[in-house]
Amino acid sequence: MGEHIEREHIEPETIERETTADVTARLRAHLASALPPEAVPARFVFVDTLPVLPNGKTDRAALERLAAEPAPAPDRPAADAPPEDDLAFLLRLFTSGLAQARIDPDEDLALLGVTSLLLTKACAAWTDRTGRAVDGARLRRSPTVRNILAFSSPAGGAPEHGEVVVEEHRFDVPVDHDDPAGPSIEVFAQTVVRRSAADRHLPYLLFLQGGPGGQCTDPRNRVPAWLDAALDRYRVVLLDQRGGGRSSPVTADTIAGLSPAAALDRLRCYRADSIVKDAEFLREHVLRIPDWTLFGESYGGSIALTYLSRFPDRIDRVFVSSGLLGPVTTAEDLLSDTLVMSRRKNAEYYRRYPEDAETIDRIVEHLDGHEVLLPTGERLSPERFRFLGLKFGFANGMAAVHDLVRSAWDGDGLADGFLKAVAAATYLVDSPLFYLQEYTYGRPGCATGWAADRLYAREPAFASRARPFHFYGEVFFPWMFRQYAALAPFAEVAEALARYTGWTSLYDLEQLERNTVPVHAVAAAGDLYFPAAQQVRTAQRIGSCWLLLSADYSHEGLMNDREGVARLLAFGAAR
Repeated sequence: MGEHIEREHIEPETIERETTADVTARLRAHLASALPPEAVPARFVFVDTLPVLPNGKTDRAALERLAAEPAPAPDRPAADAPPEDDLAFLLRLFTSGLAQARIDPDEDLALLGVTSLLLTKACAAWTDRTGRAVDGARLRRSPTVRNILAFSSPAGGAPEHGEVVVEEHRFDVPVDHDDPAGPSIEVFAQTVVRRSAADRHLPYLLFLQGGPGGQCTDPRNRVPAWLDAALDRYRVVLLDQRGGGRSSPVTADTIAGLSPAAALDRLRCYRADSIVKDAEFLREHVLRIPDWTLFGESYGGSIALTYLSRFPDRIDRVFVSSGLLGPVTTAEDLLSDTLVMSRRKNAEYYRRYPEDAETIDRIVEHLDGHEVLLPTGERLSPERFRFLGLKFGFANGMAAVHDLVRSAWDGDGLADGFLKAVAAATYLVDSPLFYLQEYTYGRPGCATGWAADRLYAREPAFASRARPFHFYGEVFFPWMFRQYAALAPFAEVAEALARYTGWTSLYDLEQLERNTVPVHAVAAAGDLYFPAAQQVRTAQRIGSCWLLLSADYSHEGLMNDREGVARLLAFGAAR
């Protein structure tokens, strides 16, 4: 190959102490340090001796047969230990390598301090465990634990779909559906069915994910709990909503060279009404089906109600998880209730971890008196530090913040690992639509006017000197478009969107009140992002609507509960 590669010396007794997986990981890590990714073997086969021909030469055909044999099943845990799922396996590798109690599977590994060697070893161990190789180029662009699962496929061959059959759809739609001759964008969707049911006639279910700006999972790599339950009854359509995921994304280039007014005219076309028209195009012209069931999660629930307002005859029934919100909710109403919930979540955090109050105060005082830079080059301000509270609405969110606070200090300065983790935890979504989401609540004649900024400025608990220090929930402020480098190109249009009053109505309340399409919803009683009080108000104004309030779930809880989703779908089918 034209270059000298030094051999790593491995003592025989080392091999005896290590498992073959350990040795494979070490070999792959060493080769990866000197070879391009495509030259690193996808699999290693261990033999006592090389097979030989009668003349003493190596039997190459026998070696090829050995390489073609299926990889042996990975070692199983002891009988008295619970089996470890794939995500838990990967998280254990990284928490061990970083000496941290836990990490978020969606945090940027580079910002957490993961070295290329640790990443290579983890990917090698993953390949040995599953027989699936990681697409290194894609992972380098978005290095998270969860993406190791998402960006992997069977080693040594084309991707296989396993238990599911996936068909991808890419189609063009107008940016503005009222101007079909104007510019267009591409929208991406996937149709998923169990391989065992691929030839059966099944009803279609359209999944509307949270966001805005989110991306649906790739079911060829991971089938989430909710999808596993849905596939028992449906052929499921996963739609990457316009502006995010694998659909044409909203980026700085989208508005480059446009005036704030022209940029606003473009971005106003990324609300629920446009997403619904995209879905109708997919249903009518791509899939060519008469109707389907909707399943909206979080923000997707609001989109489902817009759909129900506009095209009720195209919908068989509607399911909603933690997202029954829309027709009777303004930005001010929603954020007033989330402010109340945020105060409660902060009180709960300090009840759980009273020892953190002193450490947090010290961090805030340090940030006030010093210019602390994140690895991204951006300043870590006290305001940005407050944004860690976005985690408080998830099941393990408070524990994650607690672990982060415990690791904050390195002598008299903030630890590098802490700063890397905060950078990742306070910039969670690549799409700017996530940070512009107040405008999704815009109503005819009413400007949203930075509702969160106004409300929190009047709240004593969030004053700069108030103690205990309070963390924000899912709220967005003008300062983010100055402090976050990726959001800076959107600062002017964000101001224009906050002042805009020419919104169209996303909902037809009269239609929803006389609705006869069954609507089945589950709401978390303590939801930080979509407060239960708002969901109850919405349910009371929709005909044929059934709402369950659960004290057991966090915001995302139902989506991770296969049996819970299965019961919801069965209940809906029985009505």
